[in-house]
Amino acid sequence: MEIIHTPKIAQKQSKMSIIVSVVLIVLLVGSVYISQLIFQEIAQSFNINILEARLVFSLSCFCYAISFFIYGPLSDRISTRPLVIFGCIGTIFCLGISGFVQSFKLYLFIMSLTGFFAASVPAALFAYTAKTTPNKQLPKMMGLMISASIVGIIFSRSFIAMLTDSCSWQFAFIIYAALIFCTCLLIPYSIKKNAANNQKLGIIQTYLNATQLLLHKNIIVFLLVGFILFFIYLGISSFLTIYLKGAPFYLSSTTLGWLNFAGISAVIGATITGKLSQSIQGNKLLIICLLCVSASIIIIGLSSNLISITIGIFSLFLSVFGVQPIIISILNQTVTMMSRGTISSLYLLACLAGGSIGTYLLGLVYEKQNWNGIIITCIILSLANIVLAFWGTKLRQIAKK
Repeated sequence: MEIIHTPKIAQKQSKMSIIVSVVLIVLLVGSVYISQLIFQEIAQSFNINILEARLVFSLSCFCYAISFFIYGPLSDRISTRPLVIFGCIGTIFCLGISGFVQSFKLYLFIMSLTGFFAASVPAALFAYTAKTTPNKQLPKMMGLMISASIVGIIFSRSFIAMLTDSCSWQFAFIIYAALIFCTCLLIPYSIKKNAANNQKLGIIQTYLNATQLLLHKNIIVFLLVGFILFFIYLGISSFLTIYLKGAPFYLSSTTLGWLNFAGISAVIGATITGKLSQSIQGNKLLIICLLCVSASIIIIGLSSNLISITIGIFSLFLSVFGVQPIIISILNQTVTMMSRGTISSLYLLACLAGGSIGTYLLGLVYEKQNWNGIIITCIILSLANIVLAFWGTKLRQIAKK
């Protein structure tokens, strides 16, 4: 007997799909960032230096970033539901066993796999949202997905930090895996079986098309802007944790978790610039936001009290994620409609690779120059990024002519 879906039933299914997609993105994106506020506790568990513990995030984030190049093109060839289930099961397994391993090297490998599995979920759901949303509602829905990613970063770090203080990071990871598992149970009822768009296109050709985009000068420039931006943002975020746990602040993981909520400004930044771009030229808005990034770093670096640092964190998240809609819009206007899914994945790859490499290289700076060395390095990079973005906008203007 054929089931007839009334408009009300279809509307409920659509809302269910949106809710489950948002929750999955929050949890799976967050799973990559859960170690950022608990480096000290991880270091104590494995009896290693706290700077070695930062590799947990660096490798996880790097694998997460690289995986977008794998899953981005695949999301046009494989149905969404299998990709999402694959990523969720893999992430649950990795988080579940991570607390039982005794070797730090094995722990690094497992957390790197977490990044690999987690990436399939946002990659698949971003593509799914683009395919199932009417064009008029698409900007709003994609903004919702980006906001979910930001909330995932903030929620996971704070949630894990607070649980770690009250119990242990091992227990916190199991609870986080349980949250993903419970959400997984709703996937069959919310995410429809959709057909892939490019099943006729060979897998090799799919990746060749993605690689060819990297030969475009304008694309490379703006991918570099995103790379440097996240090199600074995630690098500072990681070492700010170590800085605030030492003299003269001596903050606990719980306090850092609450402080991390200042990052909710990222949602505000993405929303504001999305609206401002309709009245202010995108090129000008990009430069303004990047100037604000430099100012935020200076505020954080010169602050001697927690209130000033909180203002700096709020401003940094606001400006860094305020840049995202602008650059994504510029890149989408540079490529054809058929390549927009791939270019989004390439941009996410550039940003996350920048964050991963930044966390590692700034660790070398921290070993020799401490916190002040990191701040000076980031200020120099942020100013260089402004110059790079300005050059990119000039190239766009020349290309249009």
